[in-house]
Amino acid sequence: MRKEGADLKKIENHLGEIIITDKYIKSLIASTVIECIGVVGMNGFGAKQKFKALINRSGSNTGILLKTNAQGDLIIDLHIIASYGTNISTVAHIIEDKVKYALESELNIDVHRVNTYVDDMKA
Repeated sequence: MRKEGADLKKIENHLGEIIITDKYIKSLIASTVIECIGVVGMNGFGAKQKFKALINRSGSNTGILLKTNAQGDLIIDLHIIASYGTNISTVAHIIEDKVKYALESELNIDVHRVNTYVDDMKA
């Protein structure tokens, strides 16, 4: 498992080094998920994460958790609030496809798995 706040990707070219941070990746994921039909919003999760966000005054409790497994593959956990009456399975598949596409096309980051947890439903 990777440390929270660790840099996910470094790119070096003739001009220098580009570091892509977790904060940017989470903002890209959040904007992609919010645009999906059937998603009302993101839901913060876990008492530990909420406490860390409160202490650090950061936006780290956005309902997005980035992890890597032993092989170094990226795994994304998303906690969402879904719209009442939508097909949850379809919404989850759309989110997975769009998040994978956004990260692979924008940042050239391969995503192994996207886990979507529906924490709440709203009308």
